Amino acid sequence: MGDKKRVLIIDDNIHFVKMNSAALEAAGFEVEAAFNADEGFTKVEFGQPDAIVLDLMMERHDSGFTLAKKLKTHPTYRTIPILMLTAVGEATGFSFSMETDGYWMKTDDFADKPLEPDDLVNRVTALLKRAAEVADES
Repeated sequence: MGDKKRVLIIDDNIHFVKMNSAALEAAGFEVEAAFNADEGFTKVEFGQPDAIVLDLMMERHDSGFTLAKKLKTHPTYRTIPILMLTAVGEATGFSFSMETDGYWMKTDDFADKPLEPDDLVNRVTALLKRAAEVADES
């Protein structure tokens, strides 16, 4: 089972974590969860995942952005692809997109919650494929 790609879901909503873990596991991924940014960083340090699904608003409204920046500026973790999923638009009225905000978000993909399970699996798969292609070019 060591050939399974490992995905870390970092989100403070246990229902979201369970639902998306089930979708990713059904697609053949190994999934681990963290329920806040500090726990997420610790899990990255001690078991570097192949990809991360990250919530924006956890213990603070910008916890996801702060963690993404910390990971993307870290020499060991900067290549881990990050998909940010968030309900920020629904909660605040603000909207973000990779096209307009990707340069400062420090994530590799961004989507609004809720995301259909098939879409989640497709986005994570695409991120892993792009990461592998970049690694092959290096």
